[in-house]
Parts: sequence; C-alpha cells; structure tokens
Amino acid sequence: MGCAGALPEISRPARGTTRHWLVALGASMLMIASQFVFLSFSLVNPPLAESLGVGLSQVMIYNSIMALTGAAAMTTVAPWAIRVLGPRAIVIYGGAFTALALFGFSFASSLVMLYLLAAVLGITFAIATNMMASVLVGNWFETSRGTVLGAVFAIAGLGGIVMGFVMPPVVSGGGFEAGFRLLAALMLVLTVGPGILLIRSNPADVGLLPRGAVTAERTEEVQVSVPGVPRARAFRSPQFAALALAIVLITAVHAIQQHLAPLMTERGVSLAAAGSLLSLLALVSIVGTLTVGALNDRAGTLAAGLFALSCQLASMGAFFLASGYLPLAIATTIFALGASLPLVLVPILVMLVFGPRDYAQILGPAMAAGPVGIAFGTPLWGLAVDRTGSYDAGLLVAIGATAVAAALLVWTIRTAPALRARVALELDQGYEAEAVATA
Repeated sequence: MGCAGALPEISRPARGTTRHWLVALGASMLMIASQFVFLSFSLVNPPLAESLGVGLSQVMIYNSIMALTGAAAMTTVAPWAIRVLGPRAIVIYGGAFTALALFGFSFASSLVMLYLLAAVLGITFAIATNMMASVLVGNWFETSRGTVLGAVFAIAGLGGIVMGFVMPPVVSGGGFEAGFRLLAALMLVLTVGPGILLIRSNPADVGLLPRGAVTAERTEEVQVSVPGVPRARAFRSPQFAALALAIVLITAVHAIQQHLAPLMTERGVSLAAAGSLLSLLALVSIVGTLTVGALNDRAGTLAAGLFALSCQLASMGAFFLASGYLPLAIATTIFALGASLPLVLVPILVMLVFGPRDYAQILGPAMAAGPVGIAFGTPLWGLAVDRTGSYDAGLLVAIGATAVAAALLVWTIRTAPALRARVALELDQGYEAEAVATA
C-alpha cells in the first residue's frame, strides 16, 4: 500500500514494437539518401567545374555555402520547426524541397547560379536527413540508443555502395546534369516516401512509449526534476566551445570524402576504380558505424571516440603514402572504420556533457558545427590541389587537425561531470527551487 509522498511504483521498461522498428527503418532511409548525395559530390564536381570553365576549388565553394546555410538553419530554424511542425512534417516537406533544389543544379550555367542554389539546398538538406534521423532515434529509443544510432547510420552505407557503382556511368554518359537529376529523384523517394508511410514524430502520437522507457504512477507530492545544463549556460561553457571546435576539425577532415574521386585518380587509378573504392568506403563504414555504436554502449563514449579518431589519423597517413589500387583500398578501409563519429557520437556527446534538460535546444547548434567544418574543409582541400598540384599538403594538415580534435574531445568528456555538478549546485540541487520560482 502506498502513501502520500512515497516513491512511485516503476513499471517494466517498454518493449520495442513494429512501429519502433518502422521508424528506425525510415530514419535509415533518410541516411541512405544523405550518404548517396554527399559522396556523389566528388563525382559530379569535376565535370561541373570543366563545364563552367573554372577551377575545382571555385566550384566547391557551393558545398561550403550549402554547409554554412545548413549550419545556420540547424541552429535557428530546426528547433522551431521540430517544436511547431514535428520531425515527420520536416522530413516530408524538407525532403521535397531538397529534391527540387537538387533538380535545379542540373541547369546550373554560372557560378552565381550555383552558389544561389547551394544556399537554397542547405536550408533543408541536413535537417531533413541527418538531423531528423538522430532526432527520431532519440524520440523512439531510450535504451541502447548508441547501438540503434550505429545501426541506422550503418545502413546509410548502402547509399554509398550503390552510388559508387551507379554514379560513375551516369556522370560519364550524361554529365553532371544527369547526375543531379538522379540525385533529385532519389532524394524524393527516400524522404517523402518514408515520411508518409513509416515515420511518426513521437511514440505518444500512436499511443506508445519510447523503447526502454518506464511509466510511473505519480502523486501530487512527488517532485520530478530534469537534470542537466540549461542551454544558455551550456553555450557559455568552455566545454561547448571545445566540443564545437572538435566537431569542426573532424568534419573539416571528413570533407575529403567530396575529393576522394580526384584524390584517387591522382594516385594512379581510373574513375571507375575510384567509384569502386567509394563503394568500399560505404561498405566498410557499415562495420565501422556498428563498431562505434557498440563501443559507446559497452566501453563508453570516450573509448568509442578515440577509436574513431585513431582510424581517422592513421588513414590520413595511409592516403599520403598510397599509390595504386591496393594501398588506396587499405587507406579507404581505415578511414571508413572511424568516419561515423560525427553522426553517431555527436548526439550522444551532447547528452553526456550537458544532460537531458535542454537536450534538443543544444543538439541543433552542436550538430551545426559539422556543416561548418565541411564548409571550411571542402574548399581548403580543393585549394591545396589548385595551389600545390596534389593533396599531400592537405593530408599532412589533416593529421595535425585530427590530433587536436582528439585532445579537445578527451578534455570535454573528462570535465563534463564537474560541469554538471557545478551547475546543479548553482541552481540549487536539481532545479526544484527554479521550478517553484517560475511556477
């Protein structure tokens, strides 16, 4: 028999249902579309530059514009859209808008037009794919979140595998125009389709709980607090600055993915062979993504992050030394094993460092650091080629950037408990006093 003020009776954790896994499948399809489009840029950009009669670095500025627009949208538009529209509507309407923008790229006839289309594309591309996939998994899965995120992002590798075999003949036969039209059709099918048929924004929309969540019979006397760092305090903390800088450095290195085809042809393989190596990248990334997710759940986020960054650092050295198909395949394999860090671990890192209190509001700006890194990294990789004639200088800089990112990540994770304890003390042990004051 219970009494007033007693702890509530806790039920068993909610089990996963078919609907949970359908949402996870829908999120996976979003990531397949994202991976296919992202890796395709390395194949469509060289013929696009040739068609416009400009250098590769000039063309790749549009990738930076797209990334910067995406970062701004994830910071400002995404939190509002999630609150007002919900993830499902963002996927459906954002996916359709993204497909239309990609179709517009097939008519690009000048750098100005290219840059304007990139600004439009950036508004919805990352939000409707990468970000909504993370949000949906966070909404529907409370336990084993790292493993589920790892699985969702691992399935995204299928997009890269197919892309590596499909896009080279499409671009060779129909130019960049055919490539972008294919990307538009694929984006429409893999976002609007699952948005309508598979995805629901929250478990409560269909009378369910997140997998692993528990219910509790609450009395009026029971006070429930939500631990964590308020968003205003989080954004002022050195931990957020260090995390954001680490993400920028990591993704700036990952921008090499948009240069892999020309990098590989520079090192002695044909365009078709480079396409097969991109498929290898996507295939091995499935294993790497699952490994990073499982490491997070079993050994901790720090171990998972260091594993990924060790692979990234080693792969940059391997690319620097590689010449010919087999050495490039080895370098690609090593890189793929750690390439999932920004996708899998950033949502988990935000929860680990700042807690659940303002998680959604902090996640957007943290994820926005990824597109900022891509925005800076993409033209810098191209600039290295335009100025020096090879990717060697860029690879050496990438080794140093990876080492700095690893140091920042270690410091952020190790100082996070002290930050949260200090904030809890400042706000009177769990926010009850703040809740009463604002009631």
